[in-house]
Amino acid sequence: MTYYYLAFGIPVISEIELPALFPINESPDLENPVYVKLGIVPAELSGEGQNADRHAYCNADEMIYTISGKIKFYISNGSQVIIEPITADYRSNLIYFYSNGLAAILYQRNMIPFHVSGVFTGSGKVALFAAPSGTGKSTLAVKLQELGFQPFTDDTAVLFIRDGKCYAQASYPMIRLWEQTLDQQSLLNTNDKQKIFDDGDRDKFGFSFHSQFATAPAEVEKIIFLDKEGSEICLSPIRNIEAFKALSDNVYRNHWIPVIQKSKLQFDLVGKILNSTPYFLALRPKNVNSISEFSLFVKKILQNVQN
Repeated sequence: MTYYYLAFGIPVISEIELPALFPINESPDLENPVYVKLGIVPAELSGEGQNADRHAYCNADEMIYTISGKIKFYISNGSQVIIEPITADYRSNLIYFYSNGLAAILYQRNMIPFHVSGVFTGSGKVALFAAPSGTGKSTLAVKLQELGFQPFTDDTAVLFIRDGKCYAQASYPMIRLWEQTLDQQSLLNTNDKQKIFDDGDRDKFGFSFHSQFATAPAEVEKIIFLDKEGSEICLSPIRNIEAFKALSDNVYRNHWIPVIQKSKLQFDLVGKILNSTPYFLALRPKNVNSISEFSLFVKKILQNVQN
């Protein structure tokens, strides 16, 4: 059987079910799709490669990605993914395809993914939250949905410039939360949680939102950088050079960039985004459970409400 999906706006034609992705109808008009199949990953790349990290061996056009004892992928030319199961239950390890295989596809297509979550602020417009892992951007997006905002994307999006404006393309309809944050929200039914990550100390769970997922790109109205610092919730000034570093640091899998030869592409795009989009730095205290108060604070920023 063949399955048809969208991921980051790209058609995916797959031999296996990829339930986190957005399903679409079969069509002969699908443009430049990605093909996914089970198979044997080649022992070597066809061209010279380097280690981008302990899992990824790659060049600009190919990647062999290995999670020892679990699963392997071969991603090539932005158009093909071979999945080689190492264990019988490969489906439990598809999170590595969603998080890394798709990112490799994007880079091979000269598309830059960013580590952001986001909500709609109006018709066709979104606010994005960029932050280091563990800062709470996914939890914030869920809390804002409790306050009436519609979901756009969780964890990743592709950003691009068109006609002088910044646009975002959502990844796929899954919200991911760490187990310890589940009790800080009331939007998601914990009976629907799907375990997607377990490092022995922490569990991360996924929640689907297919019925609310927007497949079209949206204009980026604001980028809000998040951090934990100081003793109170506040907006803090951020200089251009600091914003450039913050957004560059939130390029998804940015440590791959030198090996896959996308440094100039990243540099140029980050500069264009910051020149076309308002950005802010929102702070909340460390070691204090302030996510509910913080979400109300960010709501005012999104609605341009003054204190």
